[in-house]
Amino acid sequence: MSSSLFITIVVCLIVITVVVLATTRHTKVLKKHLIESERTRKRTRNSLDHLMRHSSDFLFKYNRAGEVISASPNVRRLLGFPLKEPVPIRNIVTNSPVNHQLYKHMRQVFETGRVRNEPYFIEIKDSWDNKHILEVFEVVNKNSEGYIKNVTGIARDVTDQYNAELELKQSENKQLTIIKALPDAIFTIDREIRYVDYTVQNEEELWFKPSHFIGKKVADVVPEPMGSIFTAYIEKVFETGELQRIEYSFRQKGQEQFYEGRIIKLDEQYVMVISRPITAQKQVEVELRKAAKAAESAAQAKSNFLATMSHEIRTPMNGVIGMTNLLAETELTEDQKEYVETIKASGETLLRIINDILDYSKIESGKLQVDESVLSLKKLVDDSASLIMYEAKRKNLAINTIFEEDTPEFVISDRGRLRQILLNLLSNAVKFTESGGVTVFVSSESQSDKSIILNFKVQDTGIGIPQDKLNFLFKEFSQADSSHTRKFGGTGLGLAIVKNLVKLLNGKVSVESQVGVGSEFSFTVVARMVNESNLRVIRSKAGEEENEDKKDWVISQNYPLKVLVAEDNTINSKLTSIFLERMGLSADFAISGEEVVSMCREANYDVVLMDVAMPGMDGYEATQVLKQAGSEAAPYIIGVSANAFKEDIKRALDLGMDDYLSKPIKFEELREKMIVAGQKKFPVVP
Repeated sequence: MSSSLFITIVVCLIVITVVVLATTRHTKVLKKHLIESERTRKRTRNSLDHLMRHSSDFLFKYNRAGEVISASPNVRRLLGFPLKEPVPIRNIVTNSPVNHQLYKHMRQVFETGRVRNEPYFIEIKDSWDNKHILEVFEVVNKNSEGYIKNVTGIARDVTDQYNAELELKQSENKQLTIIKALPDAIFTIDREIRYVDYTVQNEEELWFKPSHFIGKKVADVVPEPMGSIFTAYIEKVFETGELQRIEYSFRQKGQEQFYEGRIIKLDEQYVMVISRPITAQKQVEVELRKAAKAAESAAQAKSNFLATMSHEIRTPMNGVIGMTNLLAETELTEDQKEYVETIKASGETLLRIINDILDYSKIESGKLQVDESVLSLKKLVDDSASLIMYEAKRKNLAINTIFEEDTPEFVISDRGRLRQILLNLLSNAVKFTESGGVTVFVSSESQSDKSIILNFKVQDTGIGIPQDKLNFLFKEFSQADSSHTRKFGGTGLGLAIVKNLVKLLNGKVSVESQVGVGSEFSFTVVARMVNESNLRVIRSKAGEEENEDKKDWVISQNYPLKVLVAEDNTINSKLTSIFLERMGLSADFAISGEEVVSMCREANYDVVLMDVAMPGMDGYEATQVLKQAGSEAAPYIIGVSANAFKEDIKRALDLGMDDYLSKPIKFEELREKMIVAGQKKFPVVP
């Protein structure tokens, strides 16, 4: 073997050795890399599995047959089944419209090899039949030859978000439906006060065209001065964010059309203007104002009529009752006394009917008011009973009053209204009772230091009331027997007035009755208690009044008053003259306002008894003339009228009268008024 061949073999061996060594080293490196890659893959897989187990997202694969062939382990937790074996997608998805394009989409993916860049949505059901909306992203899996083996989907459960968006959309659709159904025109206006959008019904039927407004400024569309006013309101809404209302009108085809505008801030860039037509409403308001004015005129006419009738009836009644009282004080035979008592009772009955009608009128108009004062309950009941005593004696009926021990002696309430309630109930009781008697019970239902609920019962042994008539008793013009042949008269207003008066005094009224046995009317009122210090003063005064000589009517010694009587009715003048003579006073007489003014200028009268309703210049005008003269010696004017309304008394006092008397005049009331006038004129007299 030659040396050159040997060297060549050695070199080849060395090269082979080097190559083997290099290959071995590279193989080790590759093996190491493979091992590391496998470890990395396992860690990634484990991390992915861990992530998927704790995520609401999951992975799945489906094949050409439309079967889910695998899924991440967390599918069991999310959907209730593991999907370890192929499951047809049709067994999982629902019939929701969301899935209508699903199968077509799957076929296109396998045919084209392309998937969407954006997700798509499907609805599936879990093993508990709960429905889920899934947001799905897809990746195509191909083999080395480019053949699509399957598709990997990454699914996210967006059910809550989907439902929220669906509800929002449904709500928006409802709102849009409501807005479209509104008869109002709705405009959106931007920061530059330009129209940018609108919603309106039947634009073609409108006299204005909102579609022509878009892009224009409000001031260019709305005529002045409303354009500037609207602009100012819109700017204010942008500035303050507060809702603004504005009423405006346009004249169209000779008729004025009214609108109400509401301006609402939507955000920093836009406001909404809701324009509502209110022409019909305005027309109704005009008609209502006309109706109200007509009603006021009718009420005033009614009030004037009642005032006139009150005057015309009370004026002669003043003479009848006054003269009857005077006649009763003269020497009479027994028969004559009976005749006088009959006249007196008839007159008082007629007066009560007049009062009922006037009171009902005041109740209707809401002009009835409470006039509180300290009153003795016993005196109130006794006085009320005394007014029906004559009729009771004529029928041989017993009148009894019973006070429970816990009933206070004095309370604060409306004496006149309480007396009126009792008198109505007592009159009815006597009217409908032929034998036996009538009893008044007074008790305290409950009381505190400041107030008391008083309970009154008026019990009779009369004819009784059928049960089917009880519900109608307290209605106006209603009677248990309303036939033309009824035995008992009356207006049918008494109990209706009782009900309203009791309500005015914060109480309630009720009735119990049995035909042939009798009736019991009960009512409560709320009164105020009288404190102890006031009680001592009241009892002291009551004692003084009892000791006073009732026949000591003369006041002229202490109060030598010069009196002028202004009265156009001769009988009333005579009656007033007799009353004054009993007081030791004389009087001059005038029959008109002009005569009163003339006589007062010629002589200094201390007191003028001024009839308010005289021919020519009436008492109101005469009073104004006398008071406007500014003389310190102006007479003390006592208004005398048949009008018993509180507003009439207020008017008289506002016009300058010093006091007021309602007809029929009672001697005691006139005497009290004259004493007050005397104390004003002669203040040093005790």
